[in-house]
Amino acid sequence: MDNVQEPQVIEKKEDKLSLGKFFVWKGRDVSLSGLQVIVTGYLLLFSTDVLGLSPAFVGSLLMVSKIINAFTNLFAGYLVDNTNTRLGRGRPYEFAVIGAWICTILLFSCPPGWGTTVKAVWIVVMYFFIFSVFNSLLFAAQTPYMVRAFPSRSQVIKVSSYGGVISMLGAMIVSISFPIMMGKLATSDAGWRSLILIYAIPLALIGIMRLIFVKEDQSINAAEAGEKLSVKEIKDMFFNNKYVWLYAAIVGLFNVIQGMNIAAQYFTYVVGNISLQGIMGMLSMVMLPIMFVFPKLMKKMSVANLIQLSAVLSGIGYLVNFFAVGNIPALIVGNVLASLVMLPLSYLGNVIIMNLATYNESLGMKRMEGSTNVSIGFVGAVSNGLGTGLIGLLLAVSGYVGTNAVQTPGALLMIRGIYALIPLACMVGIFFLAWRFGKLEKLTAELDKNE
Repeated sequence: MDNVQEPQVIEKKEDKLSLGKFFVWKGRDVSLSGLQVIVTGYLLLFSTDVLGLSPAFVGSLLMVSKIINAFTNLFAGYLVDNTNTRLGRGRPYEFAVIGAWICTILLFSCPPGWGTTVKAVWIVVMYFFIFSVFNSLLFAAQTPYMVRAFPSRSQVIKVSSYGGVISMLGAMIVSISFPIMMGKLATSDAGWRSLILIYAIPLALIGIMRLIFVKEDQSINAAEAGEKLSVKEIKDMFFNNKYVWLYAAIVGLFNVIQGMNIAAQYFTYVVGNISLQGIMGMLSMVMLPIMFVFPKLMKKMSVANLIQLSAVLSGIGYLVNFFAVGNIPALIVGNVLASLVMLPLSYLGNVIIMNLATYNESLGMKRMEGSTNVSIGFVGAVSNGLGTGLIGLLLAVSGYVGTNAVQTPGALLMIRGIYALIPLACMVGIFFLAWRFGKLEKLTAELDKNE
């Protein structure tokens, strides 16, 4: 009987998650969530309405920058997978969160008085360092660091699902407060700088805590630690693991929506009050309880099924948003439903990457968590860039002029379409891709049983 009970005790110890370690770990995710909200949500508005640049011009610049970012993600994955230092494999790259925030401050410090060329170069360079350098390193290091910081699959699932609540809460705080503070401070270029500093300093400090306090267990995958990956091995993974590209396509469609973030313009010109964007963000607090039931849902539903369900509900939400126009109660319902797709895609990604890495092993390859992660990020970054370029082009075609107090009916209709109809089409694609992707979980479950 003692021999039978002993494995159960060991399993419980491995599954136990320290609250202190959990919160310190999530600090960096909270920091980056805030950065993403600010840069992706307000840079286009800042560039057109404060710097006076054309939306098509800015959209094209950001599109090129994001496509470059896709290639730097590939290099970052290769770099991380070939890293073997005293600190570990992913942990050494956590310093990049400080660099990302410094460049964000500089990005929104661009003086309106500079010439168009100088402003364009400034935006591209700062944006490049934020996403193509620092964010690429952090993205590639995330999964290798996590699987060595948390020793069991159960802990990884808990950190990913329950941790999603913390990340979402951090993003919500920024999403709610930033437009409200923006209405008060961002009345000049100096006001924009003060506004960014209010968020950058505390979030940068929170973001660096993981590097200081969370160690990697380098005994995990120790046999692999000294091996160097070749470019050929990564290429073979791209060609042989079809599930990498199915998931990348799902993430790609999601990133088209993220790249076409037009909420600031929608609430400024369609609703007529930017501060209401922050108040609307408060209503997304109802999403938090859903994150707590994710581990239980995963026992009854696969991740692919969760993605499908969330895509259907989000599609309904986007349809409601299109017809809501400035109707706040309807927008409340639509936005809550529309945001549901973010939950499985944003907070269960590490679980999916683990499954993809396990499938790599079943094909006779190395696990390559970092390279698998960035292969997803490659398509995601290109798709995000295409979305950003498309939004600038569509706004320009519709007659949008950022310095105008009132937009034309054509521009308002285009803003509504970008806000709702294009995301609705993406939800349809995500639903069918997730249906095909579902087979991976069955395969990895069988592989785990055979070990």
